[in-house]
Amino acid sequence: MLVALTAMVALCGVTMVIGLAPLRRGDLQRAVLWWAGANWGIAVVAAATATFSWPLMMLAALLPAVLATGTEQGRRLVAYVAVSVVVCTTVVLAGELQDVTGLSEATPAWIRRTLLALFTPALAAMVGLVVLQNSLRLQAALSGALDAQRELGEQADELRRSRARVVAAADRERRTIERDLHDGAQQRLISIGIALSAVRSRCHTDPDAAMRELEDLRDQVHIAHNEVRDLAQGLYPPVLSEHGLAEALRSAVDRYPLRITLDLRDPGRHLPELEAAVYFCCLEALQNAAKHSSAEHVLVSLGAGDGTVWFQVLDDGQGFVADQTSGTGGMLSMRDRLGASGGGLDISSAPGRGTLVRGHVPVDVG
Repeated sequence: MLVALTAMVALCGVTMVIGLAPLRRGDLQRAVLWWAGANWGIAVVAAATATFSWPLMMLAALLPAVLATGTEQGRRLVAYVAVSVVVCTTVVLAGELQDVTGLSEATPAWIRRTLLALFTPALAAMVGLVVLQNSLRLQAALSGALDAQRELGEQADELRRSRARVVAAADRERRTIERDLHDGAQQRLISIGIALSAVRSRCHTDPDAAMRELEDLRDQVHIAHNEVRDLAQGLYPPVLSEHGLAEALRSAVDRYPLRITLDLRDPGRHLPELEAAVYFCCLEALQNAAKHSSAEHVLVSLGAGDGTVWFQVLDDGQGFVADQTSGTGGMLSMRDRLGASGGGLDISSAPGRGTLVRGHVPVDVG
């Protein structure tokens, strides 16, 4: 009988040692499975051999179910709990039955009491520690979920505000275009039409004067054409759609009364809305530098890397106290443009130290 018991205890010990191998590989699930089998085996053997130890072994039988809560879920976790309950019941029954080995009867009472007094609190503390760890892990997960939910709510609120600003900006741009067309090209074309009617009647009476007026009207048509072309380029410049960001920025900087240095590394071609966001943000930053910063020199940089297209506009102007939570309409417009493409904007400035505008948008590098 002792040989059989020794063999069973040794087998359980070997099982626990085997459980260390998957643990070294990071396979925590398999390690818990091996340890659970060893725990259950030792609990049953010890309770059947030394009946006085059944309170200890009952705790040992429940330990795998507690450990499994950190690695398993669903049916696998239910299986661990069910087996632990069955083994725990077996341990209690074995402890209450007559000891067939005679070992419990032969063990002095003081040894029994000492073993129970020493190991019951320790094993109970081990079970409690695992339960506490799992509880803390669950609380951390819940806290993370609440933080993520709060962040999503803030992003949703900002998205609604951003959409409202985009709609308002679109209305302003539409009214500006209507005003520019009405006050510019439309009025010029109406004037040309009226002048053509007068020239037609003068062709029979004074051909030379009619020819001079036609020459003047041709110049007026060229001016109207240039006004409409400039307006169209302000909406979406053809050079951007045909040649990309680098060439579009090279062709745009001449309109600003600044000394501009370009450091443009062609980022390649991307979605039109992405290229438009970067292009118009660069132009907005240049316009701010020209109108508000009293800058003399501006460095414009463009490139791509780490799955993003990025740009920087650095001026040597008077700077300002940067506040990332607010800003002018132009800064909000830049943030909204980049945010619509999943990007972001960072503005660094200080009085007397110029301004650095940095932006990026993610791109599909697959």
